[in-house]
Amino acid sequence: MSKKKILIVEDEIIIAKDIQKCLEDLGYSVTGAVPTARQALLKIEERRPDLVLMDIMLQDGIDGIEAAAQVRAKYDIPVIYLTAYADEKMIERAKITEPFGYLLKPFEDRELHINIEMAMYKHKLEKTVRESRQWLATTINSIGDGVIATELTGRVIFINDAARTMTGWHGDSAVGRAANDVFNVTLGDKGQRFDLARLNQTSVTVLDMPVLTGLHGRKYSLSGCTASIRDDMGICYGKVIAFQDITERTQSEEAFNAQREKFVSVLIHDMKTPLLAIKGYTRRYLTGKAPTEEAKNEILHIIENAADDLLQIIEKTSKSLKEKATLGVFNPVDVDFVSIVEQVARNCLPMIETRGLCLTINGVNCAQYRQEAALTITADPHQLKAMVENILSNAAKYAKTSIKVEVEGDGAAVRFAVSDDGPGIGSQYHDKIFDVYFQVPGSIKGTGLGLYSVKKTVAAHFGQISLRSEAGGGACFEITLPRLPK
Repeated sequence: MSKKKILIVEDEIIIAKDIQKCLEDLGYSVTGAVPTARQALLKIEERRPDLVLMDIMLQDGIDGIEAAAQVRAKYDIPVIYLTAYADEKMIERAKITEPFGYLLKPFEDRELHINIEMAMYKHKLEKTVRESRQWLATTINSIGDGVIATELTGRVIFINDAARTMTGWHGDSAVGRAANDVFNVTLGDKGQRFDLARLNQTSVTVLDMPVLTGLHGRKYSLSGCTASIRDDMGICYGKVIAFQDITERTQSEEAFNAQREKFVSVLIHDMKTPLLAIKGYTRRYLTGKAPTEEAKNEILHIIENAADDLLQIIEKTSKSLKEKATLGVFNPVDVDFVSIVEQVARNCLPMIETRGLCLTINGVNCAQYRQEAALTITADPHQLKAMVENILSNAAKYAKTSIKVEVEGDGAAVRFAVSDDGPGIGSQYHDKIFDVYFQVPGSIKGTGLGLYSVKKTVAAHFGQISLRSEAGGGACFEITLPRLPK
């Protein structure tokens, strides 16, 4: 085992020689004995001793206390002060430099040996603790989760890099501030303000749907918790907040839910109407309700169109699922809106007539209606068909005797309105009728997605939808779409 190297800084040559002999007798290696602080700093740079014995009273303008501060800051070498004076003022100055020992001259060999060994051990222990802290800080800073530690009063004493990025508090600007200000979070559906003091100090508290707003204005959906920091006696002396950015995961879940809703809508609404048209017109054909060849050909033509619609829906849905793409992507082209309304109305006609209802388009019975002029609109034809189907299906569920469809337009927009003579919708439900899964109490059971999808289609085309209805007075849904959306 190599001998520990010690540098002596003493301006009294005889005392320096005596200390050197004592150290060598104790088994230490003396790297030198110098009389001034400047020489000491040069010798330390050259030989890098393990410890410095520093006389406080030096003669070259830099005393031992000032020299020890430089040694501590630059070289991290333990210093033991040697002095013949012990006044309070000097001790206070010496304490600031955090010495590892303080020996009053004259001192015994055993006293010197004990101070050196204790200084060496203390320095080694401090270095180990410091390295452990550095390892811990580096580890915490390298993880993706945000970590904020506070003292018992709630003032921040540590914040890692991930937390700085999310909160917007850079450097040490957050240290010393209230955690409630740094961790600017709202909790739960009601957006209650985060308050560290209110959280349980005896256990880990999982944060309820936390949303963080940073100083930079960005918002993060988080997953996180708080916990108490306790000593060996179980006494709480601080808290830690750990949190993870789950914004991307939340957005993915929302996108998945939207995809699922669209898929359900496709299965229940978009595919249902063509199938009902095929079934209804096939029954008409088989029961002889088409007495002429022209009527039969018309029925077959309607069935063929409904089958084409069904195949198109299946192909689009299958392609989207295979490519993991979003269902119902907005794909506008120039289409004749009147033609779409007429086609969808004819597809729905068997189902409507089965219920004993009369369907008219612009005052003409649907079976005899023939459009007079086209109303060209730039829109997604698949979404428009689904929109018209949902509105007509909804009216057919509640109408008593009739459903009236109106289609008109000008150079800027088209207007589409569907009225029924059913029980109507109370005004207290008008603001909720288009919400996902909402159904008016007492209404015919459905999925709660039809009017919701209609609202989304209208919004995608930058249009407007309104409801005119009173309880007992039927309902009228009116949609206005720009002929050329933004």
